[in-house]
Amino acid sequence: MDKRILKTKKNIRTAFFNLITEKSYEKITIKEIAERARIDRKTVYNYYKGVDVLLEELENELIANFEKDVDEFCFETVEDAMFAFSAFAKHLSEHMEEYSLLMKIDRHSILSDKIAAFLKGKVRSIIDKSNVQKRKIDLAVEYVTAGIISSYRYWFNSDREQSLEAFTSDLARLIIGGTPVYFLKK
Repeated sequence: MDKRILKTKKNIRTAFFNLITEKSYEKITIKEIAERARIDRKTVYNYYKGVDVLLEELENELIANFEKDVDEFCFETVEDAMFAFSAFAKHLSEHMEEYSLLMKIDRHSILSDKIAAFLKGKVRSIIDKSNVQKRKIDLAVEYVTAGIISSYRYWFNSDREQSLEAFTSDLARLIIGGTPVYFLKK
């Protein structure tokens, strides 16, 4: 892609992220993004038909990077799940600003749904190798992925007293070992 196009798109994204820190997503307009990026509104429309399209592209890029980062690890067993959490935490830390802002948008469920769909496939591929009834697998997959998504959303929207790495470690112990292991081990 042409360097000028990349620079323009980067300016548009930066303007968008700056606006998210100041106001709710629903109130952001293409006109404001253009003014903040110091470009003509028509230029923004050349790349994005609306704010929703811009947000969707940002989410899709994050998800593609997330899938690539997590897929680098081979997960065969439940014990390998610790590596999955490590890969997840590494990815989040590399894209901390984007996730921090996008998780605060009321429309965050679309990003969460995309992450959940990918995680469900990963969790299912691990559990499917065991000799477990399908209904139990379905319940376990829903429980684990909903817990992961909800927990990270909680962390992103909290005061973050705990580091991402420590939070991820606690979450991994909770999911892999269950509540007795989580509460009894230090």
